[in-house]
Amino acid sequence: MSLPSSHRATLGLVVLVLALLTFTVVGIAGTPSLSATEFDPGTDHGELATAPSVHDADNGSPPADEIRDAFEVAATDGYYEGTIDNASGTYSFIRDDRYEFVLVDGAFYEFEADVDGESVVIEAEERTPESLADELAVSLENAAEPTREAIETGDPVEYPGSDGLTPIVVDDGTYYAVTLGPPKHGSNPLSGGVVLFSAGALVVAIAALTVGGCWLRRRRQAD
Repeated sequence: MSLPSSHRATLGLVVLVLALLTFTVVGIAGTPSLSATEFDPGTDHGELATAPSVHDADNGSPPADEIRDAFEVAATDGYYEGTIDNASGTYSFIRDDRYEFVLVDGAFYEFEADVDGESVVIEAEERTPESLADELAVSLENAAEPTREAIETGDPVEYPGSDGLTPIVVDDGTYYAVTLGPPKHGSNPLSGGVVLFSAGALVVAIAALTVGGCWLRRRRQAD
């Protein structure tokens, strides 16, 4: 059974408006950029903690009090074993497989943890920032090409995807933290046209809604 002509017109109008609005939102978005920041591992702990395998408990998401207390014991004694209520059901960095290191109270620790129900075992060893930087850093010649470009030029470069980011890089004793940032201004030669077209698309969508609404109202009155 075919739709009445007025319903087909309404459906077509809705599809057109949604398409224009979708292009408007997508068109304004840009490609993220990579930026390189020179840092000293001994003093610039925040930059070193941007490495994916390091959890920054000082500047990021702090652990629950019970987890922090347990980790402090492990940090002091090298080992903690005990029970924590709902340890398996509460997110914490000790249960996140991404992390091998943590920055807590200005110090870096390498740790291993086992959480089973309410049973928690943590082993921790303090690491000097310099030794951790040496372990995490990739030499400039082995870094991804976009990362090398960001370091060598000192300017943000377009981020092509996960293979383009090398988080910690060392070059002749100088360390760099490479992080994602907002789209590089002017990085896309079509960006200006895209934004202008997107603004025009939004105007057309609003106009289409207005004209279409008037047309449908007159059509119903005529029927």
